Amino acid sequence: MNMDNLDKKLDLVINEIIDIRRHIHAHPELSGLEHQTAILIAGYLRNIGWEVKESIGRTGIIAEFGPSDNGYIGLRVDMDALPIHENTNLDFSSTLDGVMHACGHDLHISIGLGVAKLIQEFKLKFGLRIIFQPAEEIACGAKWMIEDGATENLKKIIGIHVFPELPVGKVGIKEGSLTAAAGELSIEINGKSGHGARPYEGIDSIWAASKIISGIQEAVTRELNALDPLVITFGKINGGKAYNILAEKVTILGTVRCTNVDLFDNIGQWLNSTISSLGRTCGAECVINFRKITPPVNNDLEINRVLRESALNLFGYENVIELQKPSMGAEDFAEFLNYVPGSMFRLGVTKNDKFFPLHSAEFNPDEMAIRVAIKLITDTIIRLNE
Repeated sequence: MNMDNLDKKLDLVINEIIDIRRHIHAHPELSGLEHQTAILIAGYLRNIGWEVKESIGRTGIIAEFGPSDNGYIGLRVDMDALPIHENTNLDFSSTLDGVMHACGHDLHISIGLGVAKLIQEFKLKFGLRIIFQPAEEIACGAKWMIEDGATENLKKIIGIHVFPELPVGKVGIKEGSLTAAAGELSIEINGKSGHGARPYEGIDSIWAASKIISGIQEAVTRELNALDPLVITFGKINGGKAYNILAEKVTILGTVRCTNVDLFDNIGQWLNSTISSLGRTCGAECVINFRKITPPVNNDLEINRVLRESALNLFGYENVIELQKPSMGAEDFAEFLNYVPGSMFRLGVTKNDKFFPLHSAEFNPDEMAIRVAIKLITDTIIRLNE
């Protein structure tokens, strides 16, 4: 089959692929628990002639097709859902209360299966390895799969992520940094309990926490280079025992995001010094822990060039968007890029200007984006085989 017949071949399988997507959407599984999803993927791929390895990176799947002598081109798609109660009123809404595919991973899986179906018609110089990865939402699955050999003999890798900021039919290409590095920040603030009527007799950890939460944002704007974006968000705070007792201890948990690798490497020391100083102004002592979670996705120039050429050829200039800014979101696809060059592109999924962001209970991507992605990835893989 040549590329002129790609649409005809896709016509024969797209309804089946969409049905699979709807089944997966209706039966979401949280990070590290993607057992039934993995069984479905493995069964489908074996039935169409792929070599399948299960339980790679716990619940992950590695599927391979084509010659292995020259190594493999990889396609990574993620599988996990989120702890969100769905509010879309779809006929195939989640059947599991409080769990939802609100980040498009159900589309990613179906796209991977569609590529698997179509690529069999082509003669390949490199084999194709599709990596169905668990636990992206907790930034663990890529590391798990790499530890189990997912990058062995891998020459190049492609990634995809749905992008509600773009309408369906358009794709986004980004040179260099696509996503931010991400870290976890935990702070334990230790004060001294006392009567709420006489706060001067104790050390109020809640007061210290409020100073730290606001003060760290001020310090970012005055001590760090504004041209290197840094986002610090606190998502959890806990402390206190009664309304009239000074809180002896408060714990705060947050996330740190930045795109500058050098800044990320040194941010832990800055956070420790700045937060400790803020706490001492209230008389409190702080224990600060900063944990790096995942590096930024840095797209490979050559693979990006091939992706762009393929997209322009298939969809035209008006539908290929050169993204100018990286996302402050994180993506553990970056872990694969520590071992092999790769590139991730953005897939437009918004229909009729009804924008719902990722991780939203109302997130409802246009399924026609599945077709767009299957075409683009299949064509790109063929070009990478030339």
